[in-house]
Amino acid sequence: MARIGIITCSNCALETNCSSVVCLADLRKRKGFFDCYPKEEPVELVGLVHCAGCPTSIGPSKILKRIRSLTEYKIDALHFSYCMTSLCPFLNKYEKTIKDVYPDLKIVRGTHQPMDAEIFKKAVHEMLCPTVIIPQDMNDLIKGRFEFPEG
Repeated sequence: MARIGIITCSNCALETNCSSVVCLADLRKRKGFFDCYPKEEPVELVGLVHCAGCPTSIGPSKILKRIRSLTEYKIDALHFSYCMTSLCPFLNKYEKTIKDVYPDLKIVRGTHQPMDAEIFKKAVHEMLCPTVIIPQDMNDLIKGRFEFPEG
């Protein structure tokens, strides 16, 4: 049985109200980046954590604190969520830091099947720095009702 953890972007989780519903659906269905696990074997989600936020000089230490909360429960693999892989400018540094401390931990860059990266980035930018009058969040994007600003 594969025991996995997922780390998501704290901005996406906290500022856009993303509940990781698409990541978790693909986990259950063994789609997206979860198709690497044999379908005949169970996969256990040990936990889901958010990154420590866009880092200061202590960012790598903070990310290890988050990952430790999963590794203490013997995860086999850590998945960086789609929002982390498409938005995080610190992803390479985080991955290196994690691998230095946990060299045997399998790291997977992705969770669910990605949508168009440019549309995703534009939508998240609008959610975090809105210009449209109606407040929008990740559910609007998932449900296909997201409105982009004119221009």
